[in-house]
Amino acid sequence: MMPRKKLGGALGEMFKTALEPPVTEQYPFGRKVVAERFRGRLDVDPVKCTGCSVCEVVCPAGVITMVPVGKKTIGSREVEVKRPSFDLYTCISCGQCVDDCRFGALTLTHDFELAVFDKKSLIMKKALQVGK
Repeated sequence: MMPRKKLGGALGEMFKTALEPPVTEQYPFGRKVVAERFRGRLDVDPVKCTGCSVCEVVCPAGVITMVPVGKKTIGSREVEVKRPSFDLYTCISCGQCVDDCRFGALTLTHDFELAVFDKKSLIMKKALQVGK
């Protein structure tokens, strides 16, 4: 049988903290400062991205899709060129793609405000526009 707690046990704690200043931040009205190592929204530098597909392979959440954007002739062969498209709606900001990108094309920003009305607007096609 569990011991009963005193009926007014929380009253003492309430009186102790009643005169302390509030710790709640007025978030939308004041900019939130995040830690230096904070992992927010994923970003890509389309100029540095080579379309090597390593990011797609290592992504545990499967948010990266390589999209064909054209063909390129290398020597006597014609090779399909692919560029990454990122679904930021399901990205877990783990940083695996950033760590494995040899070309430094991917970064995790400090931006955490991803609330949108249409989740399709969180599909980043920034890398697809290069060279067009």
